[in-house]
Amino acid sequence: LLGIGVLHTGIAYVLMNSAFPRLTTPVIGVITFIYPVVAIIVDWAIYGHPLGPAQAAGMALIALATLGVRLG
Repeated sequence: LLGIGVLHTGIAYVLMNSAFPRLTTPVIGVITFIYPVVAIIVDWAIYGHPLGPAQAAGMALIALATLGVRLG
């Protein structure tokens, strides 16, 4: 589990940091906030931890912000 976490995080940060010079600030912000959403989904899907109201609301806000950046 530790190896997967380190490998996944390492690859994610290398890819994100290499993309930052080519992206706008709003897009970088969205990418930064998508990572916790993925972690919550994986935690729910693999470990069966329930999704709380605060987590659901946070994920919805991040989704709306992502949509807002995407639509301009």
